[in-house]
Amino acid sequence: IVVQRRFDMRNRLAVIIGLLCISSLLVAACIPGSGGIVVKDAFARASPTGAETGGAFATIVNNGQAADRLVSASSPVAKSVELHETVDENGVMKMVHHPEGWEIAAGGTLELKPGGKHIMLIGLTSPLEAGKKIQVTLNFEKAGAQTIDVPVQAISGM
Repeated sequence: IVVQRRFDMRNRLAVIIGLLCISSLLVAACIPGSGGIVVKDAFARASPTGAETGGAFATIVNNGQAADRLVSASSPVAKSVELHETVDENGVMKMVHHPEGWEIAAGGTLELKPGGKHIMLIGLTSPLEAGKKIQVTLNFEKAGAQTIDVPVQAISGM
């Protein structure tokens, strides 16, 4: 009888732990932005000594069921950070600030790349050195803040 009672208690405990784990997963799945946004292939370009600006790039995938928006970014390596896009206006390349950010459709991808949309690091507090990493925080309308480590890559010819 004592053996049977211990076995029953263990089974009950296992069931309770299992239910708690499942409940935790369900709650996490219901929180907006929990796991919907994935940032991959992030990198920044190395900057020469004395440079005041730098750029950071990444691929942002929205695996969520609803659209989200990258609304801003920040980094301790720059006095300010803006969302920019390089555009061709009648043969003249210009940098356009996008204070409203960019929408990322459900199941969609936002490419931040050189010569296109990117994160502009303004007022660098120190040069971006190849081989090091910098932190960048991306702020999403629904998913909230995501801080990522961004490896700094040398620019060919530097």
